[in-house]
Amino acid sequence: MSTGAVLKAVKVAVAQVPVAINDVEANLATVLGTMREAARLGARMVVFPECALTGYLQVSLEECRSVALSRKSPELDKLRHRARELDLVTVVGYLEQEDGRVYNTALLVDPGGNEGQYRKAHLPYLGADRFVTPGSNEPVVVDTGLGGVGLSICYDLRFPEWARCLTLAGASIIAHPTNWAVSAGYVAKILPQARALENSIFLLAANRGDDERGTEWFGGSSIVAPTGEVLATAPRGNHLVVSEIDLSLARRSKVIFEPETFELDLYGDRRPDLYGRIVQ
Repeated sequence: MSTGAVLKAVKVAVAQVPVAINDVEANLATVLGTMREAARLGARMVVFPECALTGYLQVSLEECRSVALSRKSPELDKLRHRARELDLVTVVGYLEQEDGRVYNTALLVDPGGNEGQYRKAHLPYLGADRFVTPGSNEPVVVDTGLGGVGLSICYDLRFPEWARCLTLAGASIIAHPTNWAVSAGYVAKILPQARALENSIFLLAANRGDDERGTEWFGGSSIVAPTGEVLATAPRGNHLVVSEIDLSLARRSKVIFEPETFELDLYGDRRPDLYGRIVQ
């Protein structure tokens, strides 16, 4: 859980940017340029799509390996430098390689020095996810200047347990890089709102709105409030979506419709003793 001083009203952004399959240099240029534009617009945080640095629709493990980055790759050092330069919390997806294995990874860089790396735990049979190793990490929440930021990737959002674990670990914001195709557009419309509302957190979903190897990405990147209200969203195409959020509204688990008559406690009313089937 975040322990430092937390800002209240801040601007955040989701970057619905085009991605060139297997062209890290071009994609890094897009990300670095978009980071600068987000900062120019006053954003303190920006989230990029899943596999934004590498592309996603690889057709073999060998192709994934050919483009995968290590955590110490110079490309990621350039991203870290830009995040510090701009004072911009940045979340970006890429294919990561370590010890001969490839992971679908999201990296969070906080200009204050903290960093978090999350390897996608829930893998659909699609694109690079057919070949990567599933992450075995516990839910990752990074203490940033904006408070606790939890990391989630694409298919993870279909599992409400994941978002709840991030919330219980102290997240006020869930950063969600994703690649939702047009055929999964209903997911972009429904699940960000549902996960934000049921956990009383902000959810920043960064999708793509371009095409890759014949697949059309839906767009629909969004910034969602703890009430489930969509503060900003994007149609298909390339867009940088910016919205101001009030961080003091996050994690208000107690909902009082009428004092002492109609009250809810989204965290306190849980019954973990009855949820054993979840872990079976």
